[in-house]
Amino acid sequence: MTQTRHYLALDGLRGIAALAVVSLHVAEYFRLPVQPGHAYLAVDFFFMLSGFVIAHAYESRLRRGMGVARFLAVRLIRLQPLVLLGVALGTGAYLLHGGTGVASVLLAAAANALLLPSPFLLWLRPWAFPLDTPLWSLAFEIWINLLYALSFRLLTRRTLGLALALGAGLVLAVSLTHGGLNVGFAWQDFPLGSARVLFPFVMGVMLSRYAGMGAWRPAWAHALCVPLLVILCAPAFGGGWYDSAAVLLLFPALLLAAAHAPASRHLDPLWRWLGLVSYPVYVVHYPFVVVVSNLLKSAHAGPAAAWAGAGATILLVVVFAALAEKFYDAPVRAWASRRPSVSTTGAGYDKATR
Repeated sequence: MTQTRHYLALDGLRGIAALAVVSLHVAEYFRLPVQPGHAYLAVDFFFMLSGFVIAHAYESRLRRGMGVARFLAVRLIRLQPLVLLGVALGTGAYLLHGGTGVASVLLAAAANALLLPSPFLLWLRPWAFPLDTPLWSLAFEIWINLLYALSFRLLTRRTLGLALALGAGLVLAVSLTHGGLNVGFAWQDFPLGSARVLFPFVMGVMLSRYAGMGAWRPAWAHALCVPLLVILCAPAFGGGWYDSAAVLLLFPALLLAAAHAPASRHLDPLWRWLGLVSYPVYVVHYPFVVVVSNLLKSAHAGPAAAWAGAGATILLVVVFAALAEKFYDAPVRAWASRRPSVSTTGAGYDKATR
């Protein structure tokens, strides 16, 4: 990347947040007694990172005349290859398991592959994206990205401030009403995901535009993975007030400080690798978790086997994600970016968003 700066410490935080989501699903499906009680807030952190990096990477291009269609094509090239892989894995796992309702599965797969919620498998799982549940957040991400591009020239400091205030009100209302922000992934509460995406995305845009990247380069910013882990892995307590404070106050502070992290000869390679695998880890892990946990349940595995299976699943997910990024996602995106309809400067790099 030659035109924009690569924030490696943010890559590291994003990778850690993705692993926290995997750990949460593993703990739930393997019925482990210890769970990262607030790891679902990683999604809100992802939305904030997306706003920050989208504004950083694309605002100058949009000002120079980059059209909405081209912007959307670039975003879909970044997101869609792994979306298709995640849906294919989820569909294949279900069909190989011998599940019934093949027509419903294929209809759900078609909808989910287009990042649309599906009601076709509610009898199996009450989720909006039943074959690869984490895709629900990507649906809201692509829509907020499109809204950003469409309204780009209207996004002054004033309008962004109004959107931020509205988003903060939605976060508080949903969080306090529902006892937290763990909403938006089920079919019945899918619209509530819009309340989760507005504030963090707009906050990310505002931090990118107005916070400034001055000479301040604190070395301790590389250690911000620790407070992020504490926030995400804390036991389930505090309800809506905890989640609201994390999203409205703590995440913006973490993002801003991490964006100022200086180069580190020892840590930057780790952050870079975590950034590379974070998106595939997030997108492909769900089918692995479901399949392995079902195998252990059918074998009536005990607690020791559950812990071993959980660890093996996380390792399997990370290895598969790394291979998928290198041998599938990166080549497909490179090929798609060379198509005549897509600018080579517009699609070459977007790894700092999910």
